[in-house]
Amino acid sequence: MSKTFLLTFLLTFLSLTTLVLAKTEYTGGKYLGKDVITNLDVEDLENGKTYEFFFEGTENSLGNPWYIPVTVIKGEKSGKKFLINSGVHGNELNPILTTYKIKEKLKPQDLKGTITIVHGMNIPGLLNNNRGYTFGGDSESTSDLNRQMDSGKTATSDQKYSTLLWNNLLSKNADKVIDLHTSGKGSKFPLFVYADFRNPDIKKMAELTRADVVKMDNGEKGSVETSFVELGIPSITFELGSSETQEALIVERATNGVINNLIYWDNLSGKKITPEIETFYGNSWSRIRAEKGGFVEAKVNVMDKVKKGDILFIQYDAFGKVLKNYESPNDGIVASVKDYPFSEPGDSLGRVIEYDSKDKDQILK
Repeated sequence: MSKTFLLTFLLTFLSLTTLVLAKTEYTGGKYLGKDVITNLDVEDLENGKTYEFFFEGTENSLGNPWYIPVTVIKGEKSGKKFLINSGVHGNELNPILTTYKIKEKLKPQDLKGTITIVHGMNIPGLLNNNRGYTFGGDSESTSDLNRQMDSGKTATSDQKYSTLLWNNLLSKNADKVIDLHTSGKGSKFPLFVYADFRNPDIKKMAELTRADVVKMDNGEKGSVETSFVELGIPSITFELGSSETQEALIVERATNGVINNLIYWDNLSGKKITPEIETFYGNSWSRIRAEKGGFVEAKVNVMDKVKKGDILFIQYDAFGKVLKNYESPNDGIVASVKDYPFSEPGDSLGRVIEYDSKDKDQILK
């Protein structure tokens, strides 16, 4: 067998191997001047560059694909993969602006490894200002993508959408994850973190955010956070204030919290940001719900310290007569307050968080 034949065979084999290993899949087309991809594997991308893609999601009722904007910043040096996700819920807007502010601070020459930023995952929800995935046609239904990320189901458009993003965009491009959210519609929230403290890396990620409140929490099945945790990938849910609004201070603090994590986990060179924030760590909370219908006046705000029995809310009937005083069920910190005054029975008015030393499942150490 000649040397020329062997060399040709080896080069052909290496070429084919490279093709097999190359997993980022391009459609060959462009959308708004950006390359469109159907699969992302950041390992394929060249070091020292910033990439802007549109990830092609499922098609809408017109037969056109949804396009999800994704930035990948590949450091000049090798390192871990950090994923920053946003917009799982389509009316949560502070996270979108936060991803832009984070991106402004990142340059490939300052990075090790790869930072992947999803600038709004739930495009149908974002376009309709709906928390859930918004179905097309004449449907008025929505679906919570943050309860089905790793379901593997594809029977309906929302299931196909979340499964496609999980399999082809999110799950294989992260060693650490911060998923950016806000409170639900009609509710005030501080800078808040859900974190599974059974994992020491997750505990540290939560601490580095410098949030107002951290809730030690085992997570929700099907959420972005818990889906990654179940894969063994440390992940937190970072709640950035209230929905359907823009809060400059919250966005600035959240940006710093993410940058702190990138510095600590050796993705970014720089000095850690250490603002004078005293974080409250809790593992148990009580939700106060309306027992009647009527106008509700909040007597507290988020981050207020309260004692058991303090009046949190007063509810009035149509003529201004007091129907009920709602008292705090425990000592703690006010974690959320409903900011829309009309309420029906069962509506959540707010939550008070505490640290319960008897809760052995989530122990603060």
